[in-house]
Amino acid sequence: MALLLSSERPAEAAFTLNPVKGLFRWLARSRAERAQRLALTNLLEFDAALLEDLGINRQDVIDAMRSRQRPAGETLAARRAASSRTWLSR
Repeated sequence: MALLLSSERPAEAAFTLNPVKGLFRWLARSRAERAQRLALTNLLEFDAALLEDLGINRQDVIDAMRSRQRPAGETLAARRAASSRTWLSR
């Protein structure tokens, strides 16, 4: 920690651990994850024609739900983009 020579006070504020903020962050993250699971579950209820209109299929949604390396939105966007490229080349 750097000290100022004039008053010997820290140049930057010390890090404070606030458990209430941590709890709210955890709650917000868990609510977001739950909302995403519900949205993906709702996509699974669509029939094949509706999913095809969106540029994805049922397996894409299942892969997005299981993927841990990439967020589900990125996975579905990549699959939709690939589907779009192949559709345009027909």
